[in-house]
Amino acid sequence: MTIQELAQKTVEALINAGQNPSTAWHLYDYSLSHIVKAHTDKNKDDFDRTVMTDFVHNIEQRFEAGEFKKGQYRRYLLGAQRMTEMHDHGKLMWTIPKLTSTFKLNRYFQTILDEYLADSSFSTKGRSDAMWVARKYFSWLVIAGHHDLQGVGACEIQNFMIYCSTHMMSTGVHNVKLYMRKLYRFLAANAYSEDAYEGLFNFRVSRESKMYPATPPDELDKILDVIDRRIPRGKRDYAIILLAAVTGLRAIDIVRLRLTDIDWQAGEIRLVQSKTGKALALPLTADVGKAMQDYILNGRQETESDAVFLRLHVPYQGFAGSTQIQHIYDDYRRMANLPRDARDGKGFHSLRRGVGKNLVTAGVPVETVAQIIGDVKIDSVKKYIALDSHHLKECALDFSGIGKGARKNG
Repeated sequence: MTIQELAQKTVEALINAGQNPSTAWHLYDYSLSHIVKAHTDKNKDDFDRTVMTDFVHNIEQRFEAGEFKKGQYRRYLLGAQRMTEMHDHGKLMWTIPKLTSTFKLNRYFQTILDEYLADSSFSTKGRSDAMWVARKYFSWLVIAGHHDLQGVGACEIQNFMIYCSTHMMSTGVHNVKLYMRKLYRFLAANAYSEDAYEGLFNFRVSRESKMYPATPPDELDKILDVIDRRIPRGKRDYAIILLAAVTGLRAIDIVRLRLTDIDWQAGEIRLVQSKTGKALALPLTADVGKAMQDYILNGRQETESDAVFLRLHVPYQGFAGSTQIQHIYDDYRRMANLPRDARDGKGFHSLRRGVGKNLVTAGVPVETVAQIIGDVKIDSVKKYIALDSHHLKECALDFSGIGKGARKNG
């Protein structure tokens, strides 16, 4: 199969999966055709992985140089991903291409990073944070002229931490310090460094603890009121926001919620939390159960996916991550004339804070609150006490509606 035939087959697969033909051919015009040209320019009639790698690398460099915007960059990456899937698997795998990291590493540091992440036992979030800090540090070393760890020691570590303090908040510096300690324990244990430099990481970083707001009931009402519940998107988004506002579930747990996690007869939602790995059972209140039932029966697309909440375009799968839900919530805030500023704490997570505050101000013991909303540490719950010290009883959560949710028909 020639590279041109592969491009056409990719477009046909997109259309057969239900994508609008104009959208599929738009990807061809703005991405696939450029990949075909990259091959023909090097006299390659068939798919060539080296040419594809060089194409993506060139696109990354041009994007970083500001030659085109992120939307076009994503289209180039998407085209490369789709054509590679068709070549390797004979079908589309529907993986989502990610923007490359800002921190570039040479082969030496990349090898160490791969060993570090494979050797250590991190949680999902911990692994992501550890990778970010290690990449940032190794990239800083490369820029400073160190292409390996020979001659790198206490002075370089101190200068890196000083560099971080010039552009990061104290909480960020604190986290960098923790993961640098983990990194150097690994480097010392595997003979990449002569010392773990434990003494260097014993300094204290004063962290400011900012108290972010909970969503007030009147704002929540305005947000829910602007959702058009007559259409599939509205049914889905109403159920998502109401679910978070009543149960306090994190966005990532809503994204990963499966149909089998809902026990309609018992009126419960049972899941394992992504952040803590702990099992959690929550009551499916009548209002949430009704909203979810309406979406599942009347708004959810036919699909093999078992994710409760689906994207609106093909392939009908669950969200790739929690960011999409954040954007959905922000969109409805704007529609409700409730604009927000960056870092103002009024995003989707403020719904969770609202549940915590309501429980605490209703007199529920913090230990019980921790169990209800799935916080492992009691200290994570105590912050809710300070959210509304002047109106402790004003927004107390009413538990009278808790009961068996509507059963799924059929």
